[in-house]
Amino acid sequence: MQTGSAVISKAGGDKGKTYIVLGFDEKGYALVADGKRHALAAPKKKNVKHLSDTGISVTVPKTDAALVTAIRRLTSD
Repeated sequence: MQTGSAVISKAGGDKGKTYIVLGFDEKGYALVADGKRHALAAPKKKNVKHLSDTGISVTVPKTDAALVTAIRRLTSD
């Protein structure tokens, strides 16, 4: 799992939701965003053991709208 990885939440109220990893904090938590509920400017902090890596990496989009589109393309397959 690295910056740009597409991940799926395995635990919590957002279980099954797809996110893009934006980076990691100093404690090792992944900072993830979906462009809707969790924007690029305010990513969600998620324990990496609660994330499942899909094996797909994307270039991190610059806008929330582009992030939503990228996730939609990944999940429409």
